[in-house]
Amino acid sequence: MLVLPALLLQAVTSHAQDGGARPVTLVVPFPAGSVTDNVTRAVAQQLQESLGQPVVVDNRPGAQGTLAAAHVARSQPDGATLLMGSSVMFVARSLIRNLPYDPVGSFQPVSGVGSTSMMIMVPAASPVGSLADLQARARRAAPVTVGFGSPSGQVALALFATASGTQPVGVSYRGIPQAMTDLVGGHIEAAVVDLGTGLAQRRSGQVRALAISAAARSALAPEVPPLQESFPGTEGALETIIAVLGPAGMPATIVARLDEAIRAGLTRPALQERFAALSTAVLPLSASALAARIQADNARWEALIRQAGIEPE
Repeated sequence: MLVLPALLLQAVTSHAQDGGARPVTLVVPFPAGSVTDNVTRAVAQQLQESLGQPVVVDNRPGAQGTLAAAHVARSQPDGATLLMGSSVMFVARSLIRNLPYDPVGSFQPVSGVGSTSMMIMVPAASPVGSLADLQARARRAAPVTVGFGSPSGQVALALFATASGTQPVGVSYRGIPQAMTDLVGGHIEAAVVDLGTGLAQRRSGQVRALAISAAARSALAPEVPPLQESFPGTEGALETIIAVLGPAGMPATIVARLDEAIRAGLTRPALQERFAALSTAVLPLSASALAARIQADNARWEALIRQAGIEPE
């Protein structure tokens, strides 16, 4: 067990009359069952052991993740309320009008956790067998409907539209599980989901994968081509980092100790095995390295959003 100095424990806990410690809350912008939710629960278990105090997961899906982000941005910067965020939340202003917080300035990077990519999928019974088929389908008179349940999915769909020269109709869902339900049910023609969800659903035999948004083929699904391979000359591999953030203004001592505890958990075989099962790469970034990665990703994502012609809604 990683034993942390009393300074951190005093900073991130408050004691009730019975002497119990207030839990650390990890807020998730997506519903239960999503890859971010599953990753968060795995991290929460290890973090609880490291801190020696309760760590709970609070799912607050909806509004493209802004409900959860706004809640954390308003929280006290004492380390008791944290957000499991992702790359796209930092460019939310390019996607959503009238945000109630600053996507960058309202948050303190704490620790990088993992990374994943997106996957374009169709029902198993669909006649669409490749991205070229989907492109041809999207060029017909009736536009193709493609669901997404996260901002990352929206950007990945826009990348496909730009690369293929088509205008599919995007259907926004509260979360990726809901998009998958409608895909399997035949209510939409395709969906853009995270790699972990896509591979899990593919094993059920109900859906097929057409492409991934990563820069190269994944060892987890080597037969599935990346978007750039299907459309040579396309610029735009899209990978999403998953990271822990807190409200702006957190003391450096609290950030450092939480960062240490989280990254220590990422070295444990049990957590690494859980990430592998979720098709998520472990990405142990320190608070400073995470801040630098966010800055680099912001420039990349904002360029992709402009290229795709996405306007804030």
